[in-house]
Amino acid sequence: MNRAVCAICLSLTLGAGVQADKEKNHLSSAPLRVLNTAVLPTRVPSAVPAALLQAFPLDDVRLLDGVEKTGQEADRKYLLSLKTDSLLYTFRKNAGLPTPGTPMGGWENPGQGWRGFFLGHYLSACALMYRTTGDPAFKRCGVYLVAELSRCQSALRQGGYLSAFPSTTFDELEAGKAVPVPYYTIHKIMAGMVDMYQYCDDRQALHVARGMARYFKHRTDKFTPAQMAKILETEQGGIANTLYDLYAITNDADTLTLARRFEQRAFLDPLLAGRDRLTGIHANTNIPKVLGAARRYELTGEPGYRSATAYFWDRIANHRSYATGGSSAGEFWGAPDRLANSLVSNNQETCISYNILKVTRDLIRWTGDPKYGDFYERAYFNGILPAERPDTGMLIYYLPLAAGERKQWGTPMGSFWCCYGTGVESYAKLGDSVYFHDRSDGLYVNLYVASTLKWAAKGIRLEQRTRFPEEAGSTFTVHGSHSVPLAVHLRIPAWATGATLRVNGVPQSVAALPASYAVVRRTWKEGDTLQVTLPMRLHSQTMPDDPTMQAMLYGPIVLGGVLGPESRTTPDRQTTGFLQAASPDPAKLLQPVPGEPLTFRTQGQGTPTTFVPLYRIADQPYAVYWSVVAPGSPRDRQITADEQRRLLDEARIVDDVKPNDAAGEKAHGLIAKGSNSGVGLGRGWRDGARFGWTLRVLPDRPMTLRCTYWGDDSGRVFDVLVNGEKIATETLNGNKPGKFFDVDYPLAPALTANNTNTVTVVFQAHIGSNAGRVFRCATLKP
Repeated sequence: MNRAVCAICLSLTLGAGVQADKEKNHLSSAPLRVLNTAVLPTRVPSAVPAALLQAFPLDDVRLLDGVEKTGQEADRKYLLSLKTDSLLYTFRKNAGLPTPGTPMGGWENPGQGWRGFFLGHYLSACALMYRTTGDPAFKRCGVYLVAELSRCQSALRQGGYLSAFPSTTFDELEAGKAVPVPYYTIHKIMAGMVDMYQYCDDRQALHVARGMARYFKHRTDKFTPAQMAKILETEQGGIANTLYDLYAITNDADTLTLARRFEQRAFLDPLLAGRDRLTGIHANTNIPKVLGAARRYELTGEPGYRSATAYFWDRIANHRSYATGGSSAGEFWGAPDRLANSLVSNNQETCISYNILKVTRDLIRWTGDPKYGDFYERAYFNGILPAERPDTGMLIYYLPLAAGERKQWGTPMGSFWCCYGTGVESYAKLGDSVYFHDRSDGLYVNLYVASTLKWAAKGIRLEQRTRFPEEAGSTFTVHGSHSVPLAVHLRIPAWATGATLRVNGVPQSVAALPASYAVVRRTWKEGDTLQVTLPMRLHSQTMPDDPTMQAMLYGPIVLGGVLGPESRTTPDRQTTGFLQAASPDPAKLLQPVPGEPLTFRTQGQGTPTTFVPLYRIADQPYAVYWSVVAPGSPRDRQITADEQRRLLDEARIVDDVKPNDAAGEKAHGLIAKGSNSGVGLGRGWRDGARFGWTLRVLPDRPMTLRCTYWGDDSGRVFDVLVNGEKIATETLNGNKPGKFFDVDYPLAPALTANNTNTVTVVFQAHIGSNAGRVFRCATLKP
């Protein structure tokens, strides 16, 4: 929405309970400070241990010029471009109210079962952006939207129910019917309301959230634990986390009961017991449940929930994450330390990066352990920053890690994926984990980000000037009217060997070891400076299950190699970039480009490749992982032979169709009955009861039909028919584990000799089975 609309918002919300701004902690801080505590007492259980570190309020940190502020500004403009009538359209329609404006598209179009979730994220983003920037337009927008949603809640007359879809969706869920993810959407709306209260002092938002909690408490009271467990098999987001936040504000026992009711024991109990049951589960469905467990620990002091949170983090960060700090392939986690065969077009869902950073932030506060800061830095610079186009504010769903893939950007009004919601929030709070403090005189610097910090309790303002990561270090300047004793703890990253510190230009003899905090204790006065130098070097991180596959890094920054039309990639399942060199050492493979920070170019390769940070890559194809092989080695000969074979095969193709490519499938006369398609393992696929296409052939030559399958697919039996004649029965039963494989079917001349110069290929499942998955279908000449 634009600023003119925001001014109108203000005139419409004079009675909405807008109050003066007051300092508040981030939601995940414990305990929360609550406004008007005479009305709403905050619960501070005496048994709860205090966190070692505390976060600074969002409005005490301001970004200065740098890549982070550029991204924040793009997000700010995009948020203000969205129209309030469009955001409210489906809510008003569901409530029977007039619906001016036009509905949004993508996942928010009126026909989608989970519509309405983005507005919850939008409320959170407005609240965060208001606190982060001080721009009153975001508070006006948020307060107006809350007031209109409160009208919808009242118009529904269902005891506090509020959503963009009818409550009958929950009837269907409770009856065991297949529905979308209704509680996921409810979580986003409630979280937006809680954020509007916490950050914008909007008491009407708190009233709406409490009404929603009362409605779902009453609705779920009738269920046994077993019945509730069945309901929780459908994704519910972080609703338990938000209910715990609401309980911390209201001290309402019913809200606490409801929060515990939404804890999925089947997921949490193994973590509490220290057992890894994460393989094969949907990643972003489950990280928010850990956030709920962390919040429970903060409010109740139950140590098992702290241990479960730390154990979960370790199993993801250290055993299922790529060099980027992101995780998942096709939104699912695989087995621990088994990543080499998982490079695809849909790696690293952005929502996962958003949520794992929240878990990491909790662990930073609880422990002050620099290993969590190191991971936060890695995922921040290589997961969050690459997810936005700084020129438009548009966002990605996945960060592809398969070589040759491109980022797929959304559109302003036609996407609204889940990652749009978490994305607009992430860029509204890029400064929230830069600094922490302890309960004495300790200031902790977690990230090297150009920013200012106001520490009102100490009467100082800290200015951090840096171009990190383009600059290997940072300079801090103290401003204040009086001297103040402080212990400044600077995180020395694990990658930084040889770090040095200077105070007012004088070298300091303090320990500055990698993966530690360097502590400078002194009485600071106006104008004092503290400079830290963090030597950055090229290094690599290999796959845990294949040391021949490596990502190139410079300091914490993962470098993507931009691929041109002549770049080589390995033609096997790994889909990595391919370099020939005697040594895999990045320092010998890459040379810095003079005058271009964080830009490197390969040496000694037939085609030079330029490497830059992932956050700089917009539309070009790229590779993150690389196979570096010695010239003339057996591996080099194998890759070269495979590449030559692939090029020869490509020259033989008369026609081919790639499943899940809407235009291509339409052009090939798609036949689909009970068929599904999607993207997985870096390629589009199709399967189902019956499906097929029409492909061109050459009538005067012997032809071959080539179909590509995935070697781990099993339990699938189907016939392959050409022009209605069965030419083969195929059984997929884990035939070629961990790789794609081709099957060639010779075509009899009688099948190709026709006036149309085409054949119709159909895959038909046997009874009780499934046909496919087919990843490619092509006709080849000799």
